[in-house]
Amino acid sequence: MTTESTATSSGPAMQPVELTPVKHQPGQVPAASALTMAALAGVRTKLTLVAGHAMSTVGDIMTLKEGGILKLDTELNAPFDIVLNDTVIARGELVAVGDHFGVCVTQIVAPATK
Repeated sequence: MTTESTATSSGPAMQPVELTPVKHQPGQVPAASALTMAALAGVRTKLTLVAGHAMSTVGDIMTLKEGGILKLDTELNAPFDIVLNDTVIARGELVAVGDHFGVCVTQIVAPATK
């Protein structure tokens, strides 16, 4: 790959440069990717656990009272979706962790190809 030489009024003419394409071996992670992943490892983000969705009218929601039930579109034993930025990244089962809820990851969802 070669670039063209051009002159501008604000500086000297640029000279052509020969660029060699970078080739990666299959299964090999480029060093830049490994460095990027290491830099991102400490970044905090928010995950959402989705049990399902419910369709309702605004009127029904406004009259909702304590003890009311919203029927979800998810079956009883279906896995919960673990969502990051509106993208399902994993699925899992709800578990008890001491006095809190937790999720046991049962499946990692492969990224969608564009």
